[in-house]
Amino acid sequence: MKKILIFVDKLGPKKELFAEEIAKKLDKGKQLVLARFTDLYFDIDAGNTSISVLGMPITDFDLVYFRRAGDKFSVASATLALCLAQKSIKFIDTTWGEIGPLGSKFTSLVKLAIAGLPIIHTIFVQQSRIQDLGDDIIKSLGLPLVAKEVSTQRGKGVFKITAKKDFSKLLPIDSEGRTNQFLFQKFADIKEEYRLLVLGDHVRVWERKTVTDPAEFRHNIALGASEEFLDIKDIPPEFEKIAVSAAKALKLEVAGVDIAVERGTGKLFLIEVNRGPGITYDMNVSPELAEIAEYLNRIVN
Repeated sequence: MKKILIFVDKLGPKKELFAEEIAKKLDKGKQLVLARFTDLYFDIDAGNTSISVLGMPITDFDLVYFRRAGDKFSVASATLALCLAQKSIKFIDTTWGEIGPLGSKFTSLVKLAIAGLPIIHTIFVQQSRIQDLGDDIIKSLGLPLVAKEVSTQRGKGVFKITAKKDFSKLLPIDSEGRTNQFLFQKFADIKEEYRLLVLGDHVRVWERKTVTDPAEFRHNIALGASEEFLDIKDIPPEFEKIAVSAAKALKLEVAGVDIAVERGTGKLFLIEVNRGPGITYDMNVSPELAEIAEYLNRIVN
């Protein structure tokens, strides 16, 4: 049985009639399924991103047709298209696979996972399904877990979830009236976190970020963490390999790559890759401005 999946932004009489009439005209042995983007469930891990819709694995389908996404689900559509291409599942229109740099943290994370980089196990569902799927998220990631608002930066919109009731604290609408979207990640006990500045094919600057507040779990300078710039000659090769590979996976020539070391295991996690990374402007403290200037000089020589 060949299966065709049609995605729409919301169900209604016209969309249901569309699906019914198309289904009647399909060849024998072909089945049509109509679904909403809110029916998607992404389980994202290094080298193994799985997706289900209406409880069925996306790999059960032979063709995915993005019938109607609208602005609200355009990022989800394009991110799904990346996964479909990686899994060799046909989809239309193929233009959905050309999102480039216009995606979100969610899109970037999927690209990093497809590249097999060591990301933290992550779940993504649409905001309207968080309460319904809370038990599934907890079962997969355990407690505590971390919720990260997709559109925020510098540690804002990052919350520790210690019980199912905490999901209700995740506001569905932001201050500008937009729908908030969250990534849910397994909580990692982080010993140390580093920011690496990738310029071209090399890491040119690296710094250690240290949390000074014992009650704080976020390693963000904007939230009070201290920073210490380290001698680039001392950077471990594995750190540089991960950072440069991450930048290349996202097709970035200039990137700020956050890498964490797990307490006890020493395991490295790729936390985030930032386009146009924030820098420290005090040149007595940070070599970042000098390194960026040198990189630009090399390009135009």
